[in-house]
Amino acid sequence: MPLPTASSVAAPLPRAIRQALTGLPLLAALALLAAPTHAADTAAADDAQRKATTLEGVQVTAPIAKDSDSVTKTDTPIVEIPQSVSVITDEQMRVRGIHGIEEAVWYTAGAQGGGYGPDSRSDWLLVRGFAPARYMDGLALPAGSGTELTRIEPYGLERLEVLKGPSSVVYGAMPPGGMINMVSKRPTEQPLHEVGVELGSFDLRQGTFDFGGPLNDAGTVLYRLTGLARNSDSMVDYIKDDRYYLAPALTWKPDNNTSLTVLSHFQKADTASGGGFLPASGTLLPNPNGKIPRHRFTGEPGQNDYNKKIASIGYEFHHDFASGLAFNQNLRYGKTDIDNNGANVGAFGLLADQRTLLRYLFPNENHTKTFGVDNNLQYTFGSGNVQHVVLAGVDYRRSNDDYASAFAFNASSLDIFAPVYGSPVTVPAYTSHTVQTQSQLGVYLQDQVKLGRWGITIGGRQDRVKTDTDNRLGGSTAHQTDHAFSGRIGVNYLFDNGLAPYISWSHSFQPTVGTDFAGKAFEPTTGGQYEAGLKYQPAGGNGLLTLSTYQITQKNSLTIDPNHTLYQVQQGETRLRGVELEGRWNIGTNFTVYGDYTYSNSKVTRSNDLPSLGKQIALLPKQQASLGTDYTIVSGPLAGLGFGGGVRYVGSHYGDIYNDWKTPSYALLDAAVHYDTGNWRFQLNAMNLTDKDYVSVCNSAYWCYYGYERTVSASARYRW
Repeated sequence: MPLPTASSVAAPLPRAIRQALTGLPLLAALALLAAPTHAADTAAADDAQRKATTLEGVQVTAPIAKDSDSVTKTDTPIVEIPQSVSVITDEQMRVRGIHGIEEAVWYTAGAQGGGYGPDSRSDWLLVRGFAPARYMDGLALPAGSGTELTRIEPYGLERLEVLKGPSSVVYGAMPPGGMINMVSKRPTEQPLHEVGVELGSFDLRQGTFDFGGPLNDAGTVLYRLTGLARNSDSMVDYIKDDRYYLAPALTWKPDNNTSLTVLSHFQKADTASGGGFLPASGTLLPNPNGKIPRHRFTGEPGQNDYNKKIASIGYEFHHDFASGLAFNQNLRYGKTDIDNNGANVGAFGLLADQRTLLRYLFPNENHTKTFGVDNNLQYTFGSGNVQHVVLAGVDYRRSNDDYASAFAFNASSLDIFAPVYGSPVTVPAYTSHTVQTQSQLGVYLQDQVKLGRWGITIGGRQDRVKTDTDNRLGGSTAHQTDHAFSGRIGVNYLFDNGLAPYISWSHSFQPTVGTDFAGKAFEPTTGGQYEAGLKYQPAGGNGLLTLSTYQITQKNSLTIDPNHTLYQVQQGETRLRGVELEGRWNIGTNFTVYGDYTYSNSKVTRSNDLPSLGKQIALLPKQQASLGTDYTIVSGPLAGLGFGGGVRYVGSHYGDIYNDWKTPSYALLDAAVHYDTGNWRFQLNAMNLTDKDYVSVCNSAYWCYYGYERTVSASARYRW
């Protein structure tokens, strides 16, 4: 199927969104005309950029990332990477007042967050149509039965990198859509002291602190200590969103060639399940009894508690030998525990009277231990116009996932329109208990070659993945070993004015452990992507634009079985074609414009299940877009006062693989007001400003999910 034309892509969008998107290419053209081409102009641009970030000690515009080390595991300018990558800095997240990773990606092309509406237990994410691999500091996060949706506290991050497309060549097993790498805050060479408080909707009360700097006069020992405590309710009755976070970090730099950074963090979430999973009748569809409120709780108070603890410790070691040779080692051990204290009462659709909710019991707990280590040698050499950065590495990761659960339909029913809670609950004994141990050993080799203005990135990797599953109740065991080779090649050209066209191919591999409802074992999934694009970043670094088009083909993908909703099914082949435009620009010293547009054309191209053939990927709209701005007054009596806001558009999309359940498109408004004075910053943020009432998705007649309602927060931060 040919890629869509510009007119066919834009036609269904609301007029205001189309006009906003029209401005992005115009902005790019103006930026090209204004791009500095002489040394004096470049120096002036650099000086203007420095002034743009501070004005008499006041932060004016959030910095725009220039480099990324996640895609290639080397520190590479973004415009020289032949793959689409988005970097969201901590200051950008702070300005928008976000509280979750899924909120952070709302203005990112090719990425989706919160497709199932707000969920205080986890962040729900998609990158190019698939659930992404989740990494922190370059090592995989837990991927157990329930712990795979680990929710990392965004206040503890210095940036978020979204890699789009297969990245198995340097990371091993992962889905074809891409990955998200969360980069922890590091110790600082300059003293850092920050405290903050925040109040907001749903009785939010939050306190934060962030300290860092040298511990000795020589500056060879640095530290960072970041913490957060939060008490809050949520948009659903009886569900709290309490969080506690502490992250100590220490760096030792005995000389300019050697550094050791110890990173650790502990976080705890006290919340509950029981939001969402509402019937279509009364949410997406009419119900003779009326509309089901967004705040309706479907569980039982005291029986749906969800407690999650995450702890990890590790280090990053770097040593630079002579003659361009450097060694890096990255290691982490982590432990994640999830306990649903009680019966975990869930919802399963309405009875014939259209008001009595059928409910089930689903007690479960999950304990996952992970260990990962990545060792690589980087060798930089060359002569004349030919330069090489060769990376050779070996990595290993191991996870132990202990998961137990039960399921029973003997829960009391509930009147969804006039609920009366407190019915007696008998917690059933676990009927399933498995312990799964998975290990991955990978060897990779990559060469980044510069031939004048040409850049070539080529790499290959061999993986072996072993999975052992023990059924503790049934007494059975299962063993699975997978081998795979992954590759990537990309070519780009860097012009003087900052333009960089590129083209690439990459491959992904992911073991798929488990069986379907009939007991048939899943086969490994593989994916391949062709991508071509154009990036632009001027010498001053005050902007970054990326335009890309791609095709991903995945074989043996998993999704929810609509006939057996607690199981998954495996499709034959899925193809996704897309176009993405993303830009962020700091104009002058006090004005920022950012936005994105994504077109996705997905189709099941091969399947033994004929009803799914030709259908679209669930949760993935054909079109989504956003446009945001932030402006700060920098002179006069109102200096330091700023305003920001944005609009987000999500097109209509299906929630199931058979495309029976479609939710309509929606557009949401965000707004912010901030004021900087001295060492203080005061900020007011509003998400979904107009409090639009919408359904984000429906999986079936039984399960639909409301989207985020209006959320307002006010914060004060003091730095010295």
